Amino acid sequence: EIMEQPESIMNSLRGRMVLERGTAKLGGLDSVREKLEKIEKINIIACGTSYYAGLAGKYLIEELSGISVNADLASEFRYRKQAIGKNEAFIFISQSGETADSLAALREVKERGALTLGIVNAVGSSIARETDAGIYNHAGPEIGVASTKAFTSQIAVLILLAVFLGRQRNLSFK
Repeated sequence: EIMEQPESIMNSLRGRMVLERGTAKLGGLDSVREKLEKIEKINIIACGTSYYAGLAGKYLIEELSGISVNADLASEFRYRKQAIGKNEAFIFISQSGETADSLAALREVKERGALTLGIVNAVGSSIARETDAGIYNHAGPEIGVASTKAFTSQIAVLILLAVFLGRQRNLSFK
């Protein structure tokens, strides 16, 4: 699967880069575009390798959009009580879209009325269905435990998301 990474990254980026405008086209977020413009804080929730992608995404999104971002392990987040702000979004990252701790955290956050987004590889998965909007990374099936191509494709999607959010806020990338 390590050898499949170039193809999985290309699949994650295909049709989503708008080079002439220096932005990203993320059709899965069209339904929440206006809500995203008002977001002041983002929480990335994930487990395992997806959490590590989320840590990188935290820095990317903060740098390019100016939005404050936290990254949490779903297994810890779901047992912690925290206030959820009005203009706060939660991004759930999962290869399978069926990670139990992430699903439990997602359901709690949704119950409290927050905007939820998913970055998943598995079309039709629980996280893909239950979030308000999302982005598929199109990495193809992950067979091995070491989630190499899912990780690099998640990073590619997070880069696109950071560019999208930055451009939404009219930030220049000079």
